Amino acid sequence: MRVSKKMLENKVDQLNKITNSPMQYFGDYDVNVGHFCISGAYGGYELQRTCNNGGGVRTFFNTGHIPKKELYNLISAFIDGIELEQDHMNELLNEWKLTK
Repeated sequence: MRVSKKMLENKVDQLNKITNSPMQYFGDYDVNVGHFCISGAYGGYELQRTCNNGGGVRTFFNTGHIPKKELYNLISAFIDGIELEQDHMNELLNEWKLTK
């Protein structure tokens, strides 16, 4: 499957939604801290997350900028892991509610 930049952006939108992160890079006055975004450089792409109002970012996979397909697959796996943990926490919460 050929991965387009739009497909990467849609995957990052999904990541922002499931983590309750800001959907837009910029807020009213500053950068939205916690927003996941894609950086493009050196012919590749990288997942980043804003970590301060000045636009500083951190990365997650320590791969540098990689081809779109590789990044798409990494983000997909990242999302799967988050959703798996969210499901597990919901199960624990439901079990706890049943014991009360």
